[in-house]
Formats: sequence, structure tokens, C-alpha cells
Amino acid sequence: MSLFKARDWWSVVVEGENGQEEECDIGCLAVANINNETPSKDKIIVGGFSGSLRIYHPQAFRTEEGEEVSGYRADHVLLETTLNYPILQLAVGKFVSSNDHNHLCVLHPDRLAVYTVTTDNATAQKQHGQQFRLTSAYQHKLPRKAYSLLTGAFGGVKGKDYLAVQSLDGCLSVFEQESQAFTTPLPNTLLPGPLAYLSRNDSIVVAGSDWCLHCYKYQAIAVAATDNPSEGNSSASNKSSSQGSKRLSPEWTQLLGEPVLDMKVVGEGAGASLVVLTQRSFSCLKDSGVFKFIKKLEYNPACLNAFMLGNAVQVLVASHTETLLVYHETELRWASQLPFVPVTLTRTNFEGIRGGLVTLGSSGHLQVSYLGTDPSLFVAPPTDARQINYDQTDQELAKLHKVIKASTKDAGSLLNVNKGVSGGMINENDLRVYATVGNQLETWTGPGGMTGPDGVGVPAVPVAIRLTAHSPLNSVRVHISVEKPLAVSQDTFVLRTICDTSQILVKFYQNEAYLPPSLTVTFVTSFLTSTGAPRIITTNVELPLKLVVQGSQPSKEADHKLTISTNMPAVNLPELFPELAGEAGVATAMGLQYFNETEVTILSSRTTNRYRLQSDSLAALWLVLKELIARLRAYWGRPGWRGKVDELLLGAASPLPTNELYAEIDAHFLRRKKHKELEAQLVQRATQFRAVQRRLLTKFKDKTPTPLTNLDNLLEGTYKQILHITDLINENIKGLEQDGSQLSCVVRLVLEMARLQTNMEPNHYSLLIAALSPIIHPTMDQGWEERTDACVTFLLRNVLGKNVTIGGQAGRDAPPPPQLTMPQDTGKLKKHVSILLDKVTKAAQQLVLSDPPQDTTADTREETIYRDENDLAEPPTPQAPEDPTQVPLGSRLGEDRARSARIRSSRLLSGRTASTLPPLTPSSSVGEERDEERGTLTAQSSEASQPDESVDEENLGDLPSPPTEPPDPTEQPSTPPNEQPDSTLELTEDLAPQEKLQETLKILPKPTLKKEATIETPDDIFDGDDGDMW
Repeated sequence: MSLFKARDWWSVVVEGENGQEEECDIGCLAVANINNETPSKDKIIVGGFSGSLRIYHPQAFRTEEGEEVSGYRADHVLLETTLNYPILQLAVGKFVSSNDHNHLCVLHPDRLAVYTVTTDNATAQKQHGQQFRLTSAYQHKLPRKAYSLLTGAFGGVKGKDYLAVQSLDGCLSVFEQESQAFTTPLPNTLLPGPLAYLSRNDSIVVAGSDWCLHCYKYQAIAVAATDNPSEGNSSASNKSSSQGSKRLSPEWTQLLGEPVLDMKVVGEGAGASLVVLTQRSFSCLKDSGVFKFIKKLEYNPACLNAFMLGNAVQVLVASHTETLLVYHETELRWASQLPFVPVTLTRTNFEGIRGGLVTLGSSGHLQVSYLGTDPSLFVAPPTDARQINYDQTDQELAKLHKVIKASTKDAGSLLNVNKGVSGGMINENDLRVYATVGNQLETWTGPGGMTGPDGVGVPAVPVAIRLTAHSPLNSVRVHISVEKPLAVSQDTFVLRTICDTSQILVKFYQNEAYLPPSLTVTFVTSFLTSTGAPRIITTNVELPLKLVVQGSQPSKEADHKLTISTNMPAVNLPELFPELAGEAGVATAMGLQYFNETEVTILSSRTTNRYRLQSDSLAALWLVLKELIARLRAYWGRPGWRGKVDELLLGAASPLPTNELYAEIDAHFLRRKKHKELEAQLVQRATQFRAVQRRLLTKFKDKTPTPLTNLDNLLEGTYKQILHITDLINENIKGLEQDGSQLSCVVRLVLEMARLQTNMEPNHYSLLIAALSPIIHPTMDQGWEERTDACVTFLLRNVLGKNVTIGGQAGRDAPPPPQLTMPQDTGKLKKHVSILLDKVTKAAQQLVLSDPPQDTTADTREETIYRDENDLAEPPTPQAPEDPTQVPLGSRLGEDRARSARIRSSRLLSGRTASTLPPLTPSSSVGEERDEERGTLTAQSSEASQPDESVDEENLGDLPSPPTEPPDPTEQPSTPPNEQPDSTLELTEDLAPQEKLQETLKILPKPTLKKEATIETPDDIFDGDDGDMW
């Protein structure tokens, strides 16, 4: 950027038709005495691609005060007209044979027109100025589309100027004023380029496509003509076309190595020089083709103009950085800033300014400027000789420091790290995002979407997003994410500024005919605060279940059944699902149907307080189970019921569907494996296609034609195979998305059942769901199988493993984690998942977390040991607390689950040896359980532990109590392969942590037996003959 600016003397914006900006190029400007005025005065002629033509006469004028000023005035426009064709280039010269006046030549794409500009003094009065007319002298129709125009005294003619038009295909057509002379194709001109005429040598310099300058004699070009009008025989003309182009050879050739942007000829006679502008340099050559100098440029030039000053060449170069640079040959003399990037510039003289620079921009900006500076009129005031009061200055400086400190924000305010910000991340006062789901569904009529079972479009639910800002926020972007097959009408919104409240309305619908794994929608809002700090807010909402299912008739038979038990009375299903219940709904049975025609039936039993979900598709049970649990908790958590009933407890009486989970894993893995195979086939076919192309190209380039030997048929067949493989890949990707959705539903169902069976804490469940993630991305490089295998392996080795020592020898010698590469099969993954689920559901061993506990104080809680009075063995002696630096560090998860395992072992041992002591019932009091924790059975606890005949244990909704008979010693608990059975694997579920046992002792979740001894739910509880069912 230059320190100085070009001084504006006169400027105007040239407009096209209908007041729009005019588009101009390098040839749309000419400066000459076009009206042949005496004395000679230069005028500016400007044309444009819209066909508009204007002639200006800039000049200075005097005001009433006698001051000479400059600038555009309306009377500076001498002529304004619109031609019928775009104007490519303008030229001024002696183009009419009848006189030696200046005429205007206009190059159109398909014609060449010569006009005469005259002054009509007869009809104009002097006080109203002169009237100019544009009269057509003659025009030529061009056989080819024109590119550029060159004028000069070709052939050494005196007092005349001839015209040469270069076409887009590199042919040069020469017109000797009113008549056409010849047309010659120029060699090495695949693309047209700039032209220049050297009068001393009578030569035309052409910038070829080979980045070289070729100089041809005008006489040689005329001899090599292909369609000279003087030759009457057209066949002879065509014959000479090939011969003439071969005979045409340049006088000299100079290699430039860069594309040529423009060329100018300066000087006359023996001192003439050719100045050439390329992309990264400009050079000056003699008319013999010898370089005089070359100047390398460090910027991107736009246009060039050159003139002689004495014996030196002065070069003006305008760059794309709006800078004008003045060179004295290769020495930079001046640089100034321009208001726009010019496409062409020239130098001329006007009344009031000599050596003015005329620049024309691509959008019609026309300016006459000069190089100079504005003198500084500032005069330094006289210095004040008064004495400085330093005390007053110090006080004023202290006040200024206070003002600066109060107005400057520190880094903490920029990052919002203060006490008023939750977590130091987002200030709630900056932006609040609310999402409201509409109550009424409507039929989706937009692009995409699927058709329901009844042939009608799927429903769509509107969601309104309201953004409320308490201060102006910039660059607000809202991104909406929803899992397939659900889709949203628009997923990204960009708001430049929010000052108050803005609302966005979107619609969600089902786009594909397979089961959705989740109805959760995530809104991610990013914005910039008033201090410029970026912030992100995440908002989640749940879409209604009716968006993906509709009511249907319940069915009695299904392949997959799931039983949920509660401690509350069974609720009528129409009360839980009022929007899906029909007019003649049954209280104990309800049918739901997905839009891919998959049906799910919900059954309830009033006598056993249980619910059953059944369907032919296991994945279809997930969303219904999730919705059922959420609505049961909402139903029993209403304000009217709080304090009147106990807390809702849920349990799963069905075993984990691991076989179905492994089948879905295999299906998803086979899809990925097939995708790899199809990609390999596509690479092989593409390689074959390129090889056949090379063979065919070699045969086509051969001068001697040879048979294709069915290479064309092979090329066509390979091309069809490539298209077929790409179609298969697209179909497989859709199948991969569908199988991924099925797998995600089954994984979520298994995790939810594991949580219901073990009464898992939220932090424990988050750890499990992080390892066995239900989020499945359709990626090929690092797929779900290898990522899940790595996470599960890490959890088994470092969290659920035996004798895990943080920083010890065991941790250092642990095997490295598996590589995230696609496995050959899913055997290891299924084995690891099986081990994980068995450890979680059976509490096989002490769970130890690798993270050190936050509280380093010793746990002083007394361990509770349940033992039988008839057991003569000595009770275990409580051990002293060990040094935390020598024992494995464990989290509260491992400690609680270990303690729960010992409690269950004591209870089971007590139940086996003393059949008269039943398990605890909800009627037991807090004092009784505390006595049992001390290992003593008081008379009060003995009386309370007797079975109460008035209590119906089936209506409690808990899992069945373990049998008092000892198990078959021949039966062995199921253990994963390559692992030794653990003696502590007696139960499949663990109890809640000890703290929770002491806080909620009214209802205790009952432990179940191992998998072989699990008592399945009787089939007759959901039999239609018992009167409770439909």
C-alpha cells in the first residue's frame, strides 16, 4: 500500500442500460481528438459490453469568484448513444479513404464498424452548446467471432490506417479501410493474445500460446493469405490454406515464459521499443527482438502504459492491490494509491492539467488523476513557557489510570471465568435458547419423507426455537442434529445479529422406512459475545412418540417378549398413552405400529403389577420401553401422589437378549465387510478402465490405423460395471444405516434392561454406556465394532479387572490397547461383551476404578455381615484399615458393589442353613434391619421376619424370592471362555449401595439367582382367560 494517493481531478461512473453498472475491459477506452477540433483537444471515448458509447471532454472551469476548479459537469458529455451490439474495443485513426480526418472504429463480436463524429452547428445555438452526431461510415461483417483489433499503416502506406481483426481461433483478418484484404491463420495461436505493430519494420508482433513473442512481416502475412478476395477460385484458396500457414515463418521469436497481458509500442523510427507486460514482470525489447531490460514484479499486475521521456522509457503499471507504480525503465520512481483496480490506463493532456492519467475500472469507474501530494498546512503553535506543576500532573495522571483500569476488561471477563458464570463457560444472561414442541401433528408435504402403511404421508411435528438475548450478539449459528431416519426441514440457521428475541420454526418427519433409535433432537447454538468470545449452548428436546408410531390392534403372539415388574398397581394403558388409544381401547392391552409396519403390543396385569412388551422385532421394543418407563415415572411422580405412596421401583424379569444382540452385530459387520469388498472391486475396475483408455489413446495417436481389437467394447463394458458397482455401494450404504439403527436400538434395550436388573446408579450406568456405546456412525475406517472392542477391553482390564494397581507393576505390564483396525470377524467382540454383561449383572468380582478417589479420608463405616445363628464357624474379624498407598485404589462403585456382594453371600448362606428365616420384607422396620446388620437376631426382628399372610408378595412387583432349597451341585455358573469361575458368582444382580440401603429401607430390591436358576415369569399371568387381559 502506498503512502500517497492519486489526486482526483475529474471522475464519473459510466452507467449501462437501465442505470446498471457498465462492464468494461482493456479495449473499451480511447483518448483522441475524435471530432477533429482545431486547435486539437483530446476527448475520452468509453464503450461497454452493454453497447453504450459515451464521449467526454473533461476541463477545468471557473466559479463566480474566479477560482479555477475541476470536476464532472453535465456539459462535459459530448455524445451518449447505445449501439446494438457489445463493444469489445475502440480505436481512433484515419480509416476513411475519402479524407484524412480521425474516425472512430468500434469492434463488435461479429462486425467491424467505422463511425464519424461531427458537430452540427447549424441547428445548435451557441448559448446551448454544440451538438454532436455519430454517423456510420461503413462496416464489415466478420466470418469469425472477433477477439481484438489492431490498427496501423500496414504495408508502409502513407496518410492511412488499416485494420486487423484477430478472431477467437487465431485468424488475422486485414481490412484496407472499406475493403477486406485477406485472412491468414497465425501459427502458434491456439488461444488469441495481444497484438502490436512495429512501423519501422512493417511487422506485426503476436503473443503466442507457447508464451513466446512471434514477429511476422506484413508482406509475409499477406502472401500466406488463405481467402484473399482477389482469388476467384475458392478451392484454390482452401488449397493454399494449408500451404500458406506452413510457409508463414516469423522474423524473430523471443521466449517470455509467462502469459502476456498487454503490449505497447513507444517511440518512433529507430528508437521504437516494445514494452510487454506479463503476469510477474514487464520487459522492453527493440524492434529486432533483443531485450533492453526486464523488471521482475512482486505483485499481480493489472494493466500497463508506457511513454518516452527523453531517451528513457517510462512505464506505468497498475496492480490488483489498487496501486499505481511509476518506473523509469527498471527503477521505481513513484507509487500512489488508486480508488479502484483499473483494467486499462492511458496518459493525456486536458485544459487545466497536463500529463493526466486516465483510468477505467471494470465496473465503469472513469477517473482523471494526477500524481502529487497535499502540502501540510499545520503550523506548530508557539511553546508555552509556563512552569509545570508536577503535583497537579501526578494527580491528573492517577485519575487517568483509574479511568483506564475501570474501562479495560481483563482476560477473566473475556473468558467469562467468574463466580457468576456456571462452570466458567456460558453466562445465562448472554443468550437463552428455548425449544417448544408443537402439540398438533400435520402431514409432511415437503421434499423427501416416506409413505405410511395407509398410503398417506408421514406426520410432521413443528418445533419453535426461541432465542432471547439480553445484549447484542453476533454470528449466531443454530445447528440442528437428529438421528436418522428422522429428518428436519432445515438443519442450519445463521443469524448475523440478535438484539432481542428471534424465533425459528422447523419441522421434523421420518425420511426412511426403518426404526429410529432415538427421538432426541439436539440444538447447538454458537455465538460471539459482546467481548468477542465464542460460546456454545446445547439444548435437547424429545419428539413425541406419535411421530413414528400409530395405534393398531394388539396381537397375542410375538417372537420377542419383555416383562417389566413394578411395586405399584398396574395403570390403565389408555391413561399412559392417551394420544395412541383408540375409541374402543382396552385398559390392559394396546397395539402400536411403526410406519414400516412393525407392530408392538403392550400388555398389563393387574394381579401381578407387571407389563409385557412383545413384538416380532426386538429393536422395535426399545422406543416403546423407554416411553413406557418415562410415562410410568411421570404418572407416579405427580404432585398429587407424592408423599402418599412409596417410590416407584422397576425391574426386568426377562434375561438379557444377548443372542439377538450378537446377531445384530454380525449383520452390521457384514455390511461393513461388503462395503470393503465393493470398494476393492471399484478400484480394480477403475484401474482397468484407465488402462483401456491408455491403450485406445495410443491406437488413436498412431499414424498407421490399426484395429481396435474390441478395446471399445471392453471400455464400454468396464464403464457399465463401474456404474453397477457404484449403485451397489449406494444401496449397501443405505443398508448399513438401517442395520446401524437396528443395532443401536438393541444395544440401548440391553443397556436399559441391565440397569433395571441391577438397579444401577446413574454414574455407573454412564460408565457402562460409554464403553458399550449405542451411538453408531456409518464410518468405514474406525467403525463401531473396533471402537467398542477397545472400550470394552479397557473397561475389563482397568476397571473391572482383578488386582488393578494404579501406577503399580500390574498397570505397567498391562497389554497394549487393541488397534483401531477393522477385525476379521466379531468373535472377540462378542466374547468381550459377554464377559462385560456377565460381570455387570452378576457382580462377579470387586469393581475397582482407576481414578483415585476424591476424598482421601479413611472410610470409618462399619461393614455389615449377615451370618446364621446355627453356623458354628468363627465370624470374620474386622481388619484394620490398610494403607491406601499399598492397596488397590477403588472408587465408591467398586467398594459398594464389593460390600453388596458380601451381604448377598451372607443372606444366601443364612437362607440355605436356616429355612425358617425368610428374607426381609417391606414390613421390616429400620431398627430390625440395623439389628441384623450387627449380626444379632433380637426377638423383635424374629417376630417381624415371620411371613405375613396378609401381604401378597406377587403384588409387590419385585422379582421372585430365591428358593430355600440348595441348588444342584452339578450345575455350574456360566462363565466366559478362558476364565476361571469365581466362587463369589452366586447371584446375577447386586443390591444397591450400602448408603442407599440405609436411606430407603422400606422397599429393598430382591436379588435374583444365577441365570440357570432364574424363575421365569409364568405364562398364565398374561393369559387372556384370567379376566385381566383383553
